[in-house]
Amino acid sequence: MQAVRYDRFSGIGGIYLADVPEPMAGPGEAVVRVEAGALNPGALPALHGSSYTPGRDLAGEVVAVGADVLGFTVGDAVLGWLQSWDAHAQFVAIPADQLVSKPQALPWDVAGSLYTTPMAGLGAIRAVEPRPGETIVISGASGGVGFTAAQLALRAGARVIGLTSNAHFDLLRHHGIEPVQYGDGEQDRILTMTDRADAFIDAVGGGYIDLAINLGVPIDRIDTVVDYRGAKEKGVKSLGTTDAGGSSALAELATLAATGNLHIPIAATYPLTAVRDAYQALADRKTHGRIVLHPQDLV
Repeated sequence: MQAVRYDRFSGIGGIYLADVPEPMAGPGEAVVRVEAGALNPGALPALHGSSYTPGRDLAGEVVAVGADVLGFTVGDAVLGWLQSWDAHAQFVAIPADQLVSKPQALPWDVAGSLYTTPMAGLGAIRAVEPRPGETIVISGASGGVGFTAAQLALRAGARVIGLTSNAHFDLLRHHGIEPVQYGDGEQDRILTMTDRADAFIDAVGGGYIDLAINLGVPIDRIDTVVDYRGAKEKGVKSLGTTDAGGSSALAELATLAATGNLHIPIAATYPLTAVRDAYQALADRKTHGRIVLHPQDLV
């Protein structure tokens, strides 16, 4: 089978395809034939030597199960995640507790995009706990994390002000999010729209913790999924993907997406042979939505 490999810190050019044996299902594992797997921005620093090993989303069909696996059988449609490059392959062996059943109505591309980025949005929402009638401000509201968080905050009954570029104003308005142009003067623009901000989610970094504090948001209602150093210095929260609730939370997101209550846009799809092109598109940041690999497509 074909699998993506990366074994030298040389950027996107260091990614390559290799012929490797199909995996076997060990105890507690299932082997999945991968139909779709999203790329995530957090993977880019790892290409240049970061010690962080990014999680990678995937969705597909179970083709084998190991001993002690309960709840899954051959032929089941599933989605889940792996904390390794192994997710970018035609077949993967994955711990069964990192899989959930795929709702029938959920498209493969969306199913293969739900873990890393949308779960970060859910983790941030659980960190700040928006309540009905409150106002929450989100930086990067048109990005993968911020857009998910904004939709979930609206479902909680909060008013959402989203910092973004003018190009994404119509998108946010369509989903009930009130857009504000990011950049110089953004604090004043926010204050023309609301006399208070009850919570703040930072999905961008670069000083947004200070903006939240300047807006008068209580420290325990500020969460960043990016600026971990700033969070430690300022005493705010830094909860994200791994704090969202694991497989039960992923199943919750899958249900919301399958029923049309959570929109996960898909920007582009690539065959496995074009994995470098896919990562370059991710690095260029010119698209809105998830970039997804199709491991079964080799042309």
